[in-house]
Amino acid sequence: MSSYLAVRDSAVEQIKEGMHPLYPKMRIEAHPGFFTEQSIRQDAQRTPAILTSLVKAADGMTNNRVSFISWVLYRASSEDKLYDGALKIISALTPVIRNAHFDLVIRDISIEAECLYSGALDAIAVTLWAVKWELILGDRAFIHGSIDGLGGIESFDGTTVVGTVEI
Repeated sequence: MSSYLAVRDSAVEQIKEGMHPLYPKMRIEAHPGFFTEQSIRQDAQRTPAILTSLVKAADGMTNNRVSFISWVLYRASSEDKLYDGALKIISALTPVIRNAHFDLVIRDISIEAECLYSGALDAIAVTLWAVKWELILGDRAFIHGSIDGLGGIESFDGTTVVGTVEI
């Protein structure tokens, strides 16, 4: 693996490979991070889903740590008011993550699932779980000091308006 992007993409692909035999219609893809109320309403239109974000990367002297959240988004039916389907997905996802193979991984720390249930989500018959997991990569996971492959990154020099705020 040569970049955090490659690590994230490998995680998403391995989750797809492990989950699609069990849930062939499930949407499984990368996600940029946390949600807004508007984005969750949009994402809720295509459930069930596992949206995986690389949310933290730490480069240490002897190893690199990368932290992920695989967001499990599930829409309940009238028969599933307790969102039991989400628990079934998490039960299947945990061993997929545990058994994934990543080059240069020393070990994984833990897998932790947290329900982010709220009244606002329940009002649209959706539940959201954050399945958090971390990997420790060896000290040679990335070539330190190298910026190869960054030539395609575009710079932005100017301002834009987000909502009513100019940034």
